[in-house]
Amino acid sequence: MADDIDTDKWSGYTPEEMDLPTDLVERIRLVCSLLHLPVAERHSMPGVALAREEVWRPGEPADYVTVSWNVSDKLFDLAEAQGSEGRAGHLAGAFDAVELALADALRHGGLRVERDSESQDWKVLVIDGPSPLD
Repeated sequence: MADDIDTDKWSGYTPEEMDLPTDLVERIRLVCSLLHLPVAERHSMPGVALAREEVWRPGEPADYVTVSWNVSDKLFDLAEAQGSEGRAGHLAGAFDAVELALADALRHGGLRVERDSESQDWKVLVIDGPSPLD
């Protein structure tokens, strides 16, 4: 996709627009719903964000899904505006803890999840176990 997008006006791509594997997206959404975690409609929104790592051309399907936890920019802005690096640090630590717990929950939901050694992104590679509803 184009790298010249105006990010101030861009709302981010949906999983469908990113050509993410439908079976993985459905299982991720199922696990998140069981945990009452919101899944972001677009990867730039707050919630469990689904994305793809590589640059792609429209119609080129992804091999896997990256997952992350997004919070509102307003929350980080508030922590910074309060003049406390400690609060921003606590928020970043909570952010990391939620992502770690999410990766573990997805594994228990029958998905193979690995952390990319270079980017440190969480990658959902395949369904390798039964549905949590089975």
